[in-house]
Amino acid sequence: MNRLQIPRLFGLLVSALWLALPAHAQRAATEMPGAADHPLLSRYAGSVLQAVSQPAFEQLLVPNGPSAQAQAGGREFPSALRPEGNLSAHFYVAAKDRTGLEVFRSYERALGSAGFKILFRCELKACYDEGIESISIKRETLERVKWPKNVLTDAMEREFRFLTAHLKQGGREAFVLLFVADRNSIWEGPRTMQLVLEPKAMDDGQVLVNAGKLRQGLGTEGRIALYGLSFDTGKSVIKPESRAQLVEMASVLAADPRLKVAIVGHTDIEGTVEANLKLSQARAEAVVQSLVREHGVNAARLDAKGVAAYAPVASNASPEGRAKNRRVEMVQR
Repeated sequence: MNRLQIPRLFGLLVSALWLALPAHAQRAATEMPGAADHPLLSRYAGSVLQAVSQPAFEQLLVPNGPSAQAQAGGREFPSALRPEGNLSAHFYVAAKDRTGLEVFRSYERALGSAGFKILFRCELKACYDEGIESISIKRETLERVKWPKNVLTDAMEREFRFLTAHLKQGGREAFVLLFVADRNSIWEGPRTMQLVLEPKAMDDGQVLVNAGKLRQGLGTEGRIALYGLSFDTGKSVIKPESRAQLVEMASVLAADPRLKVAIVGHTDIEGTVEANLKLSQARAEAVVQSLVREHGVNAARLDAKGVAAYAPVASNASPEGRAKNRRVEMVQR
């Protein structure tokens, strides 16, 4: 049995007991009570919706071109996208007289007809060659979903087909990741794992730090985190809703002409160190430029520094922790 038969992406080796089960012991899928297809993408005809993960705010790795493994023996996707938003997932089992190829081709046609652009696709051995089965890809795709118990280990432990797609039209945007595998010794029919992420800004609640809290934080800790400064994922352009926070920052600086501060950009651990250093530096510089150009702060009183993920304030293992680590800080010099 080679690695292609049971790629690591779909969990650890299925126990010998399961693999030895006769065909009549295969599990018949049962429709999940009260669950429904995603409004953007229905199931393959005749499939049973076995499990659903309800929407949760997450970040997802979306391959958008060849991997470094395919090019030079690595396991990263240099052109991968990392959108953030509401992630929901569906696990389907098709009828036992269908094949994984039929299901996969049907999804391809349906996505194309709906206006989706296919970003990346691979089939069987090509998925292994691209490194889709790697632990890092598993961690940044399938394990982002709160699957019901045993779905990851039972669902797909053999060869599979995979694609990513993107839709942006009529004010709506969505990314789709699709894993399709043939029937196995556990499930009677081909299995589909369908992930849909709809990008949106995280609802952070009351994130504005006013001038009084800024002075207090700088006075007691010498620094303060500013979650009221927001950027699109992977970009350094300050979003318009950040203006209120910039006004408060400028107010503190205007009240104390002797005060000098460093604006420090931080990221979470997702992505490469090089990319995160560049992004955090660019965001810090964007804040400095806004304070100087739009709020009249003397540039000599400001420094910009990006430190990527080297100074986390929470665990990067959860979306909540990663959201806290993605921040800009004002640090007294």
